[in-house]
Amino acid sequence: MIPTLAIITIFLQIFTASITISGVYSFVMRYLSKKVSDDYYLSLIFLTFSIYGTITIVSQMIYTLGESTNIRFFLYKLGSIVLVLGALAVAYFLRQKFKLRSKLIFNGFFVLCLIEIFMIIRSPLNLVENVKGLAIDPGVHFLSAFPPEIFWVVLWSVLGIRYILSARSARLLGEKNIFNLAGTSSLLIPLSFILSFAYSRSGEAYFLAASWTMNLCAAVGFFLGNIISPREEVAKFPLSYFRTRILYKLILIFILLIIILLEATTIATINLNQISLQKAIKSNYMSLARSIADRIEGEYGTISYSDTGGSEYVTYNLAKLDKAFIQKLIISETVGKRYVYVVSPEGKLFIGPDPNETGRDLSNLDVVKKVLAGESGNDEYLSEFFEKAEDKTVIGTFVPIRKYKLGVIVEEPKWEAYAEIRQVSTNTLIFVIVGIFLTVSVGIFFAKSIESSIKEVIVGTQAVRKGDLSYKIKIDSIDEIGQLADAFNSMTRELKQSQEHLISSEKLASLGTMAAGMAHEIKNPLVSLRTFTQLLPQRYEDAEFRQKFSQVVPAEIDKINKIAESLLRFGRPHKPELTTANVNEILEEIIALFDNEARKNNVRITTKLAELPKITADAGQLSQAFVNIILNSIQAMNKGGELTVKTDVGEIIKLGPASPETPEQEEAKAVKVVFVEISDTGVGIPEENLKSIFDPFFTTKEVGGTGMGLPITLRIIEEHHGSIKVRSQVGKGTTFLITIPQMQDVKV
Repeated sequence: MIPTLAIITIFLQIFTASITISGVYSFVMRYLSKKVSDDYYLSLIFLTFSIYGTITIVSQMIYTLGESTNIRFFLYKLGSIVLVLGALAVAYFLRQKFKLRSKLIFNGFFVLCLIEIFMIIRSPLNLVENVKGLAIDPGVHFLSAFPPEIFWVVLWSVLGIRYILSARSARLLGEKNIFNLAGTSSLLIPLSFILSFAYSRSGEAYFLAASWTMNLCAAVGFFLGNIISPREEVAKFPLSYFRTRILYKLILIFILLIIILLEATTIATINLNQISLQKAIKSNYMSLARSIADRIEGEYGTISYSDTGGSEYVTYNLAKLDKAFIQKLIISETVGKRYVYVVSPEGKLFIGPDPNETGRDLSNLDVVKKVLAGESGNDEYLSEFFEKAEDKTVIGTFVPIRKYKLGVIVEEPKWEAYAEIRQVSTNTLIFVIVGIFLTVSVGIFFAKSIESSIKEVIVGTQAVRKGDLSYKIKIDSIDEIGQLADAFNSMTRELKQSQEHLISSEKLASLGTMAAGMAHEIKNPLVSLRTFTQLLPQRYEDAEFRQKFSQVVPAEIDKINKIAESLLRFGRPHKPELTTANVNEILEEIIALFDNEARKNNVRITTKLAELPKITADAGQLSQAFVNIILNSIQAMNKGGELTVKTDVGEIIKLGPASPETPEQEEAKAVKVVFVEISDTGVGIPEENLKSIFDPFFTTKEVGGTGMGLPITLRIIEEHHGSIKVRSQVGKGTTFLITIPQMQDVKV
């Protein structure tokens, strides 16, 4: 028989193995992407934990089926070696995580683990005595090696204490919570082994169920304590991590629901089958006992009469019974470990399979008292005829032979009697485990496909939010998510067309403003050209005039050509062309073009341009970005003011990817950059609008605003791997700080 608690324990073992296997996958993938050594050791810890859990499940199946102990011994040794290797992985993770410098101690522990593994391989095993016929494998102990659990328990205890001590010194709430969760989970593992030891000594199944419940909680808690970065917002409420990803929600809601239903159905089915088979087995034993009793009653003895108190009763002379016949009958029904015997009216062994046992006093046994009192039935008790501990607990069926005041008792070790029940139950569990595996595999496959589709949609929306309307969501499914992706792609395609029209409108508006400035800038060179061309016929013979003409006219023409090229470069749509560019020169050209517009708005332009190195960039796109900002600044000072343009060089610290386990070890890289600061003394931007000024189509202009100028500017700067920061105060003005890397490998 497999009790309900034993079945629940097996399912707990399955859940724990599943969690640890998931941990292996998660930390291996993170190690491959980030190359953080903590993840490497964590993957080894979860790998050894999952292998140990799997070995436990397999050995449990073998135990319940009553298979060869040689296989169990091999699994015990393998599981013990895995425990020692797991303890070694915990030790190296402890050293790496908390930067422990005791190299000698860790090397000594490594050597000790190797010695222990060698001793386990060479050591004989001894089964833990199964006094009560335990339904779950109680395990073994090694005769010439340290108990391998000691290594596992001690290292997890040290790790848990170290985590909790770190939590006390943590400053951030998230870091404190994460360390406390990881530390508490680590300490649950030693406690679970203590409960497992209590089970092997007491045989109470609830000890083992509680042990694997703790293992399951420890696996989940330790996984969360190391997969969540202490700096993440979710670290304040670690258990809410499962709500941060739709994959976990689908698994928890869909897959676990199916598993729980399967478990409940399995428990009910196995219990019903066990009850039914148990009744059938006891019924067969009762039929056998009655058959033996009936055949013995058929042997007549000698009748004698007695008178006690005036009443008569009939007895039969037992000496006349054919004992040889009964002995032969009993031996024929004693099959395997089944033990059949007859007790005398005095409670002694009358006839049994072994003639040497005849006369043995059994009167103290309850079953003997019951059968001699004329009762019949079934019972479980400790037998007097079996020596092995696992055989002592028996199923006994007793039937009285009233004619001779004898009793027939049929006994069989409980372990043997219920072998068929265990086999049926184990086979059912195996099928359920396979079903759970297939269900989880298929469920995770579909859950990941749904999650990947939703992720693709999220990536697309983020790309659009950043202004990349050319992004196309690639989803091949024809379900609702696929239809959503098609609709999204159609929407972005239409938005891109609208954006191109708006960009053209924005450019035309800027061109109109620039054209007004150009008219003024071109007017002076044209006056000079007109004057010289009018005087040329009259003063052609004047050598000095011709020399001055050759100096002034080409210079004025170059000035006009330069202005026209600047205008064409800004207005002509073209693909990015990376060339060597000088930010100061670009700014000087734009300031020259807007000089007239600035004077018209009573705006004074001040420049403080530092000596800059040349950068690799698209000069035309940078011109467009600067034009958008400068034009907005001039328009923001409709009552006059000052526009200041500054440039400088310097370095910024670029942080690399942080490890969730070691956030203090972020990679820092110095990047040489060019700074451009454009400040005005205009009306300023309200604080509530600052976060929206780079959103497409956001504008506060009552007339002529498209809301695309600054989004286009942001996109251009980000495509050059730069950044824009804005500071503004209402009534005091706005400052745009633009940072552009000097690197030569910028890819636009």
